[in-house]
Amino acid sequence: MSHHVIKPIVRDVMTKELITITPDLTVRQAKELMRTKEISGVPVVDQDKMLLGIISVADIFRAMEEDNLDAEVAKIMTKNPVFLSEYDTVGQALSACRQYKFHRFPVLDDQKKIVGILTAGDIVARLSQILKIDQVEDDVEKKGPVDFTSHYIEYPIPGNNFERAGEAASTIKRIMTKLGMAPSVIRSAAIAAYEAEMNVVIHANQGLLTAVITPRDVTISVSDTGPGIEEISKAMKPGYSTAPDRVREMGFGAGMGLPNIKKSADEFSIESTPQGTILVIKIFAK
Repeated sequence: MSHHVIKPIVRDVMTKELITITPDLTVRQAKELMRTKEISGVPVVDQDKMLLGIISVADIFRAMEEDNLDAEVAKIMTKNPVFLSEYDTVGQALSACRQYKFHRFPVLDDQKKIVGILTAGDIVARLSQILKIDQVEDDVEKKGPVDFTSHYIEYPIPGNNFERAGEAASTIKRIMTKLGMAPSVIRSAAIAAYEAEMNVVIHANQGLLTAVITPRDVTISVSDTGPGIEEISKAMKPGYSTAPDRVREMGFGAGMGLPNIKKSADEFSIESTPQGTILVIKIFAK
């Protein structure tokens, strides 16, 4: 089965409000800037915004240990830093986060000028917006529904694969839109599917999402393999999360997945053992 999914690029999610410094500033000045702006790294650029290097908290600490705070930034900055192109895909950016263990990358245009900064948190904060999970054209209802009896979707979800996060929900949304379902129903199904999919990506080894779409309702089932949810009642509370630190550093695992699913569903059930979890979500066609 082939799936057409929009591939957002770095330019869509990067922070464009740039904080940069020039190489002739002192490390002390850079340290103060990072403190007041509450950032962990600053690109070093020339007058044409060409990237020369990066100065990070680690560089600052090293300068402090060497009693070198009055040195020029050019002397201690990291030269030839890893950067992203504004045309790289978000998947490539996430791969770079994992490969280099960095959480902040300068973004360059075709002329190698800096045009933005990208953090893993930027990607996460905007992922559902990029995929337009909760956006449905309100004129779908005016077109009238397509005549159908039922439609079945099956989508495997690999655990810990953030590059493919959101594909299943995007597929459900696209198919429901083609079938002419009401925008409110499409929106609820897409949000519920997205949250359930992200739970598998964050917590489980692998999972399978299935959806049965009829003119009367949509039933989404998501099953996964391990490790299960120890206390479902706690997991249903907003803000409760068992996501590991590495996932939290990427901005995922805020503890709103199950509450958002329940809020989007007309009927909702969950069963969990140490071997895995099964969610069943039903949304009525209003």
